[in-house]
Amino acid sequence: MTSSAVQMVSGKVVSVNQETVSIEVWSPNIGPTTDEDEQVTLRLDSVDRPLILKTGNTEDLFIGAGDQLDVACIEAPERFAILGIRNRTDGSIYLVRTAHVVSARREVYTTVGCLIACGIISGMMCFVERSTRHVLDSFLFFAAGCAGLGALSVVIRLLFRQSIWPDIRKLVQPGGKREMQAAREALELGPEEGRAVRFL
Repeated sequence: MTSSAVQMVSGKVVSVNQETVSIEVWSPNIGPTTDEDEQVTLRLDSVDRPLILKTGNTEDLFIGAGDQLDVACIEAPERFAILGIRNRTDGSIYLVRTAHVVSARREVYTTVGCLIACGIISGMMCFVERSTRHVLDSFLFFAAGCAGLGALSVVIRLLFRQSIWPDIRKLVQPGGKREMQAAREALELGPEEGRAVRFL
């Protein structure tokens, strides 16, 4: 046991099953839509519960029946949520980006993207109106709104340990940076191995 949440499970893969998980989300561009991700279910000979991995990056995951695995995971009532895998058969190592890490990355990308969009639109308005006085005010207003929403997302994630993004809440592995670090420690990754990790 590496932390109160993350533990190690080792064994031989009995079966691997992959299925698509879909949820209903709302997109600002097209309204209600469906978001999909892949769920990989592993069965090891050493545990009686399935080990579940949710990711959109299954093309980088190479695990087959008979492979010997060390798995860093979080225990749930009827399953284990996978955070990291060391495949001792072929030497590959995988780490799963947790919900809080994915949410933090999206907060940064979304906020920066909105600020860039505000800047481009303001520049176009300046060119059309041949004036910067009113355009600068509107740019500052919308830029402050974007930054405020980004900050609100961060506060909700840090205080309530929840992501405002429904696809992240339902399709990404639970946990945060602390759990990812605990998974690294549980897998005993060396400096050379750290560069060869595949992130899912």
